[in-house]
Amino acid sequence: MEKNDFLLSAQRIADWYCRNTTNDGRTPFLIYTDRHEVVPGYEWSTAFALMGMLSAYKVFGKSEYQQTAGRMLGYLKSLQIMDPSSPHYGAFREVTPETNWCYVRDALSAAWGMIEAAEVFGDKECLDRALLWAEWFMRHGIDETGWPLWGLYFDPEKIVEQVQMCNDIHGCFHGGSLNFFYRLFRATGDRRWVGGFFEHMADYFVSTIQQEDGFFRSVEKATGKPPAADPQNGLHRANDDLGTLGLLCASRIYPKPAYHEGICKFLEAVFSRQNADGAFEESCASVPVVLNIAAESDCHVPDETAERAWNFFLSRQFPEGDPLFAGGLNESDQGYLCIRSMSYALIVILKLIGGDARFLTAK
Repeated sequence: MEKNDFLLSAQRIADWYCRNTTNDGRTPFLIYTDRHEVVPGYEWSTAFALMGMLSAYKVFGKSEYQQTAGRMLGYLKSLQIMDPSSPHYGAFREVTPETNWCYVRDALSAAWGMIEAAEVFGDKECLDRALLWAEWFMRHGIDETGWPLWGLYFDPEKIVEQVQMCNDIHGCFHGGSLNFFYRLFRATGDRRWVGGFFEHMADYFVSTIQQEDGFFRSVEKATGKPPAADPQNGLHRANDDLGTLGLLCASRIYPKPAYHEGICKFLEAVFSRQNADGAFEESCASVPVVLNIAAESDCHVPDETAERAWNFFLSRQFPEGDPLFAGGLNESDQGYLCIRSMSYALIVILKLIGGDARFLTAK
C-alpha cells in the first residue's frame, strides 16, 4: 500500500467522526446496515476517538477535527462524578451522566483520555480529573488480590440485569490498565502510580493471565485458570486490549525479562495464526493493536505479514456514499459498522505514516 492510501483511509475515518459525533460529543458505537439502527457509544470508545481526532488535527490541520475532539472531551467530563460528598467522587459512569455502573477498564480509558487531553490542550483540570479517577480506583476499583474489578454499581440496589458483571473473573483486558498508570506517572512524576500494585499487575498478567499458547485469557479469581466458558467469547484473543503495550510500559519501570518475553510470545502466537486473507481473527480490530505493539517494541514483523494485515483491514472500510457508514469499518463483516477499532486505526496509521507518535505509546 502507498503512503497516501493509508492517509486517505485515516482521513475518511476522521471525517466519519466529524459527521457522526453529536453536539454533546457522543458517537455511535454500532450502526446496523440493514435498518440504520444506532447503538450509542461509551466512555472508553470516546476516549480513544478523542486521541485519534487530536492526532488527525495535528497531521491534517483541519479545524473541525480539533472541534470534534473538544466535543468528545466535554462528553467525557459530563460522565465523571464530581460531587465531593459522593463515595464515588472521581468515578466515570459508563454511558450517560445517569448511568449507575461502569466497567473499570472502560472508565480507566476515560481517565486516560483526560491525561492526553491535558497535555495537548494544556488543561490542568483534565489532569486533575485523571488523578481524581486514580484515587477512586485505589479505593474502589481493585479487589483484595490486587487485580482490578470487572465492574461495579454506584448504587448496588439499582441493578441492571443485562449488564455483565463478572467479579469472580479476572479480566485479561486489565493488562491494558497498566498504560494509564504509566501515563499518569509520566504526566505527574509521582512514582506512587507505578508502585507495588502496578508491578503486581504486570507480574500477574504474564504469570497467570498469559497462557502457554501465548494468548491472554481471563481467569477465575479462585483458581487462576480460564473458566470453561469465556464470558466475552474470546473477544480479546488477538486484540489484547493494549495489554502488551501495558507490559512494555511496565518494562520501562521494572526491566524484567518476563515482560519482554511475554510480548514476544504473544506476537509469535498471533503471527503464526494469520489467515490467508491477512486477518489475525474475524474482527479487524486486532490489526492496528497488534501492529502498534510490534512497532513500539521494535519487534520484527515480516513485510508480507504487515502488508496482508493492513490490506485486510482496509478492505473492511465502507465506501463513499451513505454518511452514516462512509469511512467507517465493517469490523466483523456481519452487517454492522462498529467503531471498536476505528480510533485505534486512526491513531496507529497517523503514528506510523503521519509521524504523530503521542498516543498509544510506551515512551
